[in-house]
Amino acid sequence: MHLKYFIIITLSFWATYSFAQNLQGTIRSQTGIPLAFANISVLNSSKATMTDRDGNFALSLPDGIYTIAVSFVGYATQTKKVQIEKDHSTAIDFILTKQSRQLDEVVITSEKREERLQQTPVAISSLSGKKLNDYRAWNIADLTAIAPSLFVSEHGNSSGSNFFNIRGTMGFTNEQSVATYVDGVYQFDFYSTPINFNNIDRIEILRGPQGTLYGRNAFSGVVNIITKKPTNTTSGFATLDFGNYDQQRYSIGFNTPIVKDILFFNIAAQFNKRGSIYSNPTLNTDNFDGRKDFNIDGNLKYLISDKWQVILNAKTENDNDKGAYPWSSSYDDVLNNGYRAFGNWDNTERRSNTNVSATVNYFGTHFNFTSVSSGIDFHVWFPGRFDFDFTADKLISGSNATKSRQLTQEFRFSSPANDGNLKWTAGSYLFAEKTKTNFITYYEEGYVIIDPKAPYSTTTNGVRKNGGVAFFGQASYSVTPKLDFTAGARYEVEKKDRSESNNLIEDNVITLITATETDSKTFNAFTPKLSLSYKITDNSLVYVSYAKGFRVGGFNIGAAGANNITYDPEKSDNYESAIKNNFFQNKLKLNLTAFYLQQKDQQVGTSTDGVNYLMLNVGNMNNFGLEAEVSAIPFKNFVLDWNASYSNAKYAKLDLYDYASSSTINYKGNRPINNPEFSSMLAGQYNYPITKSKQNLAVFGRIEYRYVGKYYLDFLNTQYQMGYGLINTRFGITAKNYEIALWARNLKDARYVSWGYGSYLLGSPRMWGVTLTGKF
Repeated sequence: MHLKYFIIITLSFWATYSFAQNLQGTIRSQTGIPLAFANISVLNSSKATMTDRDGNFALSLPDGIYTIAVSFVGYATQTKKVQIEKDHSTAIDFILTKQSRQLDEVVITSEKREERLQQTPVAISSLSGKKLNDYRAWNIADLTAIAPSLFVSEHGNSSGSNFFNIRGTMGFTNEQSVATYVDGVYQFDFYSTPINFNNIDRIEILRGPQGTLYGRNAFSGVVNIITKKPTNTTSGFATLDFGNYDQQRYSIGFNTPIVKDILFFNIAAQFNKRGSIYSNPTLNTDNFDGRKDFNIDGNLKYLISDKWQVILNAKTENDNDKGAYPWSSSYDDVLNNGYRAFGNWDNTERRSNTNVSATVNYFGTHFNFTSVSSGIDFHVWFPGRFDFDFTADKLISGSNATKSRQLTQEFRFSSPANDGNLKWTAGSYLFAEKTKTNFITYYEEGYVIIDPKAPYSTTTNGVRKNGGVAFFGQASYSVTPKLDFTAGARYEVEKKDRSESNNLIEDNVITLITATETDSKTFNAFTPKLSLSYKITDNSLVYVSYAKGFRVGGFNIGAAGANNITYDPEKSDNYESAIKNNFFQNKLKLNLTAFYLQQKDQQVGTSTDGVNYLMLNVGNMNNFGLEAEVSAIPFKNFVLDWNASYSNAKYAKLDLYDYASSSTINYKGNRPINNPEFSSMLAGQYNYPITKSKQNLAVFGRIEYRYVGKYYLDFLNTQYQMGYGLINTRFGITAKNYEIALWARNLKDARYVSWGYGSYLLGSPRMWGVTLTGKF
C-alpha cells in the first residue's frame, strides 16, 4: 500500500514538474557534442539555468514571446526568440559555434533594459572585458578611437585629468559633455569617475545626445561602465604586469556563492605603479613624476525569490600622482623640451573616491521595477603646491582642495520580459550634491616684475549645493513585425546654490577682498527623442532618429564681484541615420552611421573686459559626420576589428575676446579643439591552437594601428597637431587557466601634443611590458 502511494505521489510530482518546466531544449556544438553547464538566461527577467551533463535544460515561463541568450566558454554567444503558449510545452535547441568561427551576439543594457546590440536603434559600441584585455586598455585614457568619434584628451599626466570628446563636443568644466555611468550610477564630476579598469564586464559607449534616459550632461554621449556581478560558481584570477618606466600592476579577483543559488559575492583589487617619464632640471631630478594607485571593487548579490533580487556594490580608488600637470608654457617649448618639466614645485596630486550603491530589481508578469540608490564621496587635493607658470622662474603657484558628496536615487518601471508589441521604460531621478573648494594662488617673489607688491597670495573658498529631480519615459511600439516607432522625453529641474569669499594674504596679514557672496540659479530642460526603425531582414536594421541633449550651466568659481557670475546650459540637437548588419552567419558585422549635430550656447572660457576670465556661452557649432564599425572573422581563428569616423565640425558663431584690439571677435568657420577630422582604429588578432585538449593551449598575435587626424589645439585655430599614427601590439600564449603576453603601445615612440589649450602636454611615449595571468 505504501509503495502504491509512493508511486502515485512520484508520478504526480513529475507531472507537475513537467508542466511547470514548459520550455525545454538542448545545447550542442556544431559537431553534435552536448555542452554541459552552458548558461541560459531570459532577457529582462531573473529566469536563468544551466544545462546538465547531456546538454539539456528546462525553464518555466508564462505565455508570451521571450528572448533567450545562451553562452558557453569558447563559443559565440547566441540569442533566439521563442513563443510560449499557455498549457503547451515548447522545445528549442541551440547549435553553438566556436568564437574562432563566429562573432558573439552582444546583449547591452544601455537602453535601461536588456536588448540585442544589433537590434537597438542607437549608435552604440560595446567593449567586453575580454576585448578590453585584447586592446590592453587599462584606463579611460586608453579608449581613444576604440569606438568611432571618441577622443580622450590626456590633459595633465594625472589619473583624473582626462576629457571625453564625442562627435566634436567636449566640456571645459568638471561637468563634462559626456556622461559617465558606473554600474548605473552617474559620476557628477570627471574626477569622481573610477579611472582604472578592474573587474570590468563591459563598457558601452553611446554616441549622440542621450538626455531622455540619462539626463544631465549626456550632451554628446554616454560612457556606461558595468563591472562583473557575482555568479553561482567559484572562480578567481590573478594578473601581474611589468613594463618600462617601472610599470607594475597587480590585480586579483575572487567570486563564490555564499549560499548556493541564493547569495553570491565577488571582490577584485588592484595596485598600480608607474615610475617617472619626466625629468625636471629646475628641481635637479630625473624622477619628477610617477603614479601609485589602489582600487577595490566588491559586489554582493542576493536572490530573495525568483522575482526579487538585491545587488550591493562598493568601490574605492586612491591615487597619488607625483609630478602631475608637467605642462609647457608654449607650443614650441613642448616640442623642444620633450618629457621635461621646468616648474619649481613637485606638483603632487592626491585623489580618493568612494562609490556605494544598492540596486533592487523586481521581475514581474506585468512590469519590471528597478531602484538604484547611491552615494559618492570624493576628495582631490594638492598636499603642497603646483606650478602655474610652468617655467624655472618663481612667478605663480597654487594649491587647491575639493571635497564633494553626492546622493542619487532612481526609480524605474519597465515592460516585462514578455516581448510584446510595446516596450516601455518610465521613472524618476533625484539627486543632491555638495562641494567645498579651497583655492590658493601664490604670487611669488619673481612676480615682482609684474606687480611690485609681490610676494602675496589670494584665497578663494567656495561651497556649491546642487539638487534636482527628473521624470522620464520612453516607449517603442511595433507598428508591424518589421517597423518600430520609438518616442521618449525627460523633464528635469535643477537648483544650484553657491557661496564664495576671497581674501588677500600679505606679510601674514589676511585682508578681506570679497565678503561671502551667495547666488542661486535654477535650470530646467526638456529632452525628447524620436526614432523610426525598420528590420530589412532578421540581420539588418535601418533607423532614423532625433534627440536633444542638455549640459547644465553653473557658476564661475573665483568670479565673485564680477559680472557673469553664472553661465547658461548648453543644448544640442542630433539627427541620425544608420544601418546595422550581420552577414555570413554572423561572421561579419557592418554598421554605418551618418549624423548632423547642432551645439548651441557652448560654454567656453573667455573674457568680456580683458580682466576677468570667465566661462561664457559664446559658441554655436554644427557637425556633419560619418561613422563605420566593422568586425569580421575572414577565416578561422582570425578576428578583424575596424572603426572610423569623419567629422566636419565648424562654428556658426564663436565670440571670443581679443586682447590686442580690446574687443570681441566672431571666429565663425573655425573648428572646435581636440576634434580630429578623421580617426580610425584597425586591429587584427590571430589565435593558433597548439593542442585540442581541455586546456585549449594556443599562441596568439595581435597588431593595432590607431590613426588620429589633424586637430586644433586652440579656438583661434592658430596651433594644431598634425595627424599621427600609433602602433600597438600584443602576442603570447593562452590556455584555459593561464596567459602570458608581451605587449607594446606606441611602438614607434611617436611624439604628439595631446593638450594645448592654454598649456601644453605631450602624449604618452612608447610603453612595453609583460602580462602574466592565472585563473580558475
